[in-house]
Amino acid sequence: MLAIDPDFARMSALERAGVAALCLGGGVVLGLIGTFAHQSLPPIGVGIALITVALYIVGLRAWGGVRTPAAAGALGVGGVSALLATATGGSVLVPANTVGYAWLVGITAIAFLALAWPHIQRAPQSRADTMEGSATATSTAHPEVKERPLP
Repeated sequence: MLAIDPDFARMSALERAGVAALCLGGGVVLGLIGTFAHQSLPPIGVGIALITVALYIVGLRAWGGVRTPAAAGALGVGGVSALLATATGGSVLVPANTVGYAWLVGITAIAFLALAWPHIQRAPQSRADTMEGSATATSTAHPEVKERPLP
């Protein structure tokens, strides 16, 4: 059974390329669906589409530990949406109205915020079972760890 390590930085180069390609493909699919559906119910449709994009990109950013998966997903969503809205003055799929502009600007803002958010590393903390255990753990030295031979 293959276990997938969620830490993107520890993957091999081939695994990282595969994950980035899958994130890009997922972003393309999400961009197609969002571009076709954002005009369905004018204020609600674009809101649902942008929330879905935000959940996808922020989820990739939280999962990967680095920005590469989220950047690939954002490139997929933004690239497809930009290609479908290439006509001057709007197109049939992304018209030059408030909802169309909200869709395009919203994707850009979500991607920018998710990718610009800093990665916060937490300091490792020792776990104490009781309050007395934490007081004695700080006052005594750590016991030596005995290594077992491998079978």
